[in-house]
Amino acid sequence: MERLAGHITIAAVGKLRSLQFRFIQDDYLKRLGRYTDVQLVEVKDMVGKGHPDEVAMQKEGEALLKATEGVNRRIALVSTGRQVDSLELAEFVRNQIGVYGRMAFLIGGPLGLSLEVLQTCQDTLSLSRLTFPHEIARLLLIEQLYRAGTIIAGESYHK
Repeated sequence: MERLAGHITIAAVGKLRSLQFRFIQDDYLKRLGRYTDVQLVEVKDMVGKGHPDEVAMQKEGEALLKATEGVNRRIALVSTGRQVDSLELAEFVRNQIGVYGRMAFLIGGPLGLSLEVLQTCQDTLSLSRLTFPHEIARLLLIEQLYRAGTIIAGESYHK
């Protein structure tokens, strides 16, 4: 089984409140850990905490950037990002880790990602043209990264 030598950080705004979502997240993170070093970093959701939306998004962005300081490549998940299928994502992850070693996927909160975060990211990806709650986007990303690991390892899960 091929194991990717780099590190993936998934930096996301907020915690998953649903026990079912947390169970799914933890299960796929454990599975993904067989294929590469992975870390989930949750930063505090600032929406509705007495700040105007722009200030909340700015504070979340600052926390996301701080959480990913040690990475060499940041990829923002946004609805306008490049769309790839599972095989293309696997190749993208393999190439990014091969070239940069440490990479991060950034997932914003309900307001999305601040302009500062978007300007700091070297690439953008979209999970779909559909709109998802950020909690579901996180689960989709983690599952797709696990799927990418199985594709890279030549396993049959992705079919």
